[in-house]
Amino acid sequence: MAQDRLVVLGIDGVPFSLLSELTERVQLPNFKRLREQTGLVQMDSVHPTVSSAAWTSYVTGSQPGKHGIFGFIDRKPGSYQMTIPLANSVSAGTIWQVLSDAGKRVFGMNVPVSYPPRAVNGILIGGFLCPSIEKVASPAELVPYLKSIDYQIDTDPALARRSTDEMLPNIDKTLDARMEAMFHFLRQERWDYFHTHVMATDRLNHFLLARYQAGDLRYAEAFLAFYRKLDGYLGRLLDTLPDDCGLLVLSDHGFCPIKSEVQLSRYLIERGWCSVLGQPRHPLDIEPSGTRAFTLIPGRLYLNVKGREPAGVVEPDDYGRTRDELAQDLLALRAPSGEPVIRKVFRREEIYWPAGESAAQPERGAAALLAADGAFGRAPDLVAIPYDGYDLKMGLVAPETFVRTELEGMHTYDDALVMARGVELPAGRFSIVELTRCVLNALGVQVPADMD
Repeated sequence: MAQDRLVVLGIDGVPFSLLSELTERVQLPNFKRLREQTGLVQMDSVHPTVSSAAWTSYVTGSQPGKHGIFGFIDRKPGSYQMTIPLANSVSAGTIWQVLSDAGKRVFGMNVPVSYPPRAVNGILIGGFLCPSIEKVASPAELVPYLKSIDYQIDTDPALARRSTDEMLPNIDKTLDARMEAMFHFLRQERWDYFHTHVMATDRLNHFLLARYQAGDLRYAEAFLAFYRKLDGYLGRLLDTLPDDCGLLVLSDHGFCPIKSEVQLSRYLIERGWCSVLGQPRHPLDIEPSGTRAFTLIPGRLYLNVKGREPAGVVEPDDYGRTRDELAQDLLALRAPSGEPVIRKVFRREEIYWPAGESAAQPERGAAALLAADGAFGRAPDLVAIPYDGYDLKMGLVAPETFVRTELEGMHTYDDALVMARGVELPAGRFSIVELTRCVLNALGVQVPADMD
């Protein structure tokens, strides 16, 4: 039976394993209540495992090779310049559009890659890439209300790197204003699909997860205090919604403690793949004539191919051989401890494929791969998947490959979670990409044929 209405609460980067532990050992009565009603299901993310790619995969029901978002930064086509992909860079239709076209009224707040917010049948409030509160909402008439409650688009990442003690009040403030807005719009607006996103969980896990797991008494309690506060808001949401309202609580990836950050550009330079001249100004400020391959975060590798890149050096006929050679070099990378760093290297066609095609399509030859356009044509040639604990960065100016910074936690692929009431989940193990179809089915809306 189709749901009349559905609420989605995104809790960015909350691991299945962590919430399993917290609902068993710690007093999180509302997460425990929901878990007992719906079950707690482990789910996979996408590659690369980064929030912008994962949430865009949920919003579009498509893998990155169709929607075109591979990370928080990308390269401008036909150049070695940087860009930040926004909502207007998404190459696939979104759930906001599909539901609006079906006559459903939608609400979305703070979902990654939702800025600039598009006009929909309802309300969209953009996510953390929005530069100012004045530009965050569609319709813009909502901005005075958001200002009146001191709405925070995101926590201040600079605070976290400067001082954990300064970060914690800022995270609380961001969550409180987000929840105040959520309950306001739940009451005041008419909606069929209502999606609120909490980014502060990801921020907290980046800087405190390791200390919590290590038993640091001071910061472990602060870590738990935040999750108890979130649990209180979940309880209020459960008490607000009627029992027949659909509910989806989900995260987009897991987390684990960092052993070391890995500056892949430095490794590529040491292995003769990449070259720089002078002091680079940004992570793609390479010297093209001496560069066969370069990298973007996290673990995206691109060959510098003649005819595709503006100053490419790799001959198209050597594409396959060169790519295989690079993959072998990546797999050979070892930490100072002697541990292997890279668990697997995917070729782009193994995990991405163009719009209108499926994973079952035959393997493509080098000529077809190099001629590809659209989102698939912008995909990395290789995606390196690290072992847990090795956080892949760029580091074009890094003096060494292995470093430690203020970051304590990194994303993991196979430890996302979902709890679903009134939404039938896929059988067996599944990815966040597949949830969109489940949501549309729950609302009685026809699933577009091009969704994965």
